[in-house]
Amino acid sequence: MVIREVAAGDYDKILTVISDELGKISVSAKGVRRSGNRHSAGTQVLSYCDWVLYKGKNTYILNSCEILYPFYEIRQDITLLAYAAQLIEMIQDTTPENQPSREPLLLLLHALHQLKSKNPELVVRVFSLKLLQIMGYTPCLTGCCKCGTKAIDEIYFSFEDCGFICENCKSKAADCIRIEPATAKALIYIICAKIRDVFGFELSDEALRNFSRIVDKYCMDKLEKNYSRSSYLKELHINTDKNG
Repeated sequence: MVIREVAAGDYDKILTVISDELGKISVSAKGVRRSGNRHSAGTQVLSYCDWVLYKGKNTYILNSCEILYPFYEIRQDITLLAYAAQLIEMIQDTTPENQPSREPLLLLLHALHQLKSKNPELVVRVFSLKLLQIMGYTPCLTGCCKCGTKAIDEIYFSFEDCGFICENCKSKAADCIRIEPATAKALIYIICAKIRDVFGFELSDEALRNFSRIVDKYCMDKLEKNYSRSSYLKELHINTDKNG
């Protein structure tokens, strides 16, 4: 899948591509900006293609590509495109170069398909947590991280301990958030589910706010970057309402 494109010369592009076998790679696509070039559509961001490449001195060189799924509907919707940009930025930052990346690519494909039919706010958070798990940042959700008890009446998420803590241990945690029961179930489901099933649930508005708060902070702590597009999307919706 193309996750970045940069114009080069008069008619070429330098692409950043994520593939299942090679991970993140750079691809030189010569002549694809010429009018009528048969590979121009397949070299746009979000194009998922079957590629034929050959290895150049410093980069891979595009020989041919066949579009498998173009995600046109996302590119034509500025709101969905903003959410997709968040997913792509996370993938670009976390996917290693020249190493197999089947799971991150599969997760990205499923997330992009789900953007069209589910609440995008939920999709990006599910994607974020599952990606962190793939990277090795699995939170402890089997019981209290401090005392080990599984009998927890009020569940809190400790960012210091990276997982659930009980009401008796919350006073020992410097940074924690109380978790709604639906949020706790969602967190556990995501960690246990296979990638193809991970988006298979819904949350109420209240539970989604609680869930988003936890996932966003956990993601920021682990990746040391705020990927949220909330400010941009809020401004976009305000401008859309004014124009409408």
